[in-house]
Amino acid sequence: MAEQNILSYLPASNESELEELQDRIDIVRHKLMFVELKPTVACLEDLDPIQLAGNWMPELITIAGGTAVVQTDLTLSNPAYIIVALKGCTIEQTLRKINLLLDFPGCSELDAIKSGNLYIADASRYFNGSENGVVDTIEMIAEILNSKQFTFGYEGEGWVKFGL
Repeated sequence: MAEQNILSYLPASNESELEELQDRIDIVRHKLMFVELKPTVACLEDLDPIQLAGNWMPELITIAGGTAVVQTDLTLSNPAYIIVALKGCTIEQTLRKINLLLDFPGCSELDAIKSGNLYIADASRYFNGSENGVVDTIEMIAEILNSKQFTFGYEGEGWVKFGL
């Protein structure tokens, strides 16, 4: 999905709101202009069975500086980062279900798990396409992938790093 479609998807009420959202996206793009590493990212919206977040999520990951995994079999795609944003779930609700991923055969061998790049996101408030949530999601993913370039303040509220 093209960026223009992402902005037209947003329920922005007026042109100035759309301009503000575009400015936020432009800030992320500008800061990432010279970042060469585009790590692979699997954003999971369900764990039983494992399901990647679709629709606009691959484009949001790209804008945020990553490369979206398109292969549902995580052992084949072996992502550098895994973001678990279960449909409609808070961080706490997702943490109660995380064993569905951790018990998955081969999970402990995934690059994301071995390098400590497993993140839990609040999909009840973000990652759901609501209101300004699309741009918030871009900022959150950028913050996760490029913590030295971005500090938007979502850590702890919008996402947490999961430690094994």
